[in-house]
Amino acid sequence: MQKVYCLYKLKPGVTAEQYIEWSKGVDQAITRQQPCVHQFRVYRFEGRRGGEAPWDVIEDIDVDSWEAWEKCLTTPEMADVVKGFREMADRESAVTVFGSEIV
Repeated sequence: MQKVYCLYKLKPGVTAEQYIEWSKGVDQAITRQQPCVHQFRVYRFEGRRGGEAPWDVIEDIDVDSWEAWEKCLTTPEMADVVKGFREMADRESAVTVFGSEIV
């Protein structure tokens, strides 16, 4: 299993309320149904020690593998998720990292 984290700011003009509605109704609803996804959680940053958080959102995703996740993002089932992400997220601020648990 692979852990994926996606961190990003919202685009200027996108409100937290708009994002939350899309996240719950589209992103979380569809992504959690994908065969390669074991868990999908979304968190809104509220701050950091010493100031403002550098991102607005973090997605915490458990998937079969990084390759399976990348393939999943290109499927017709994920088209609305990808489209919405492009409308909501500031892609210049987006950072996606993946790895495995140290045990």
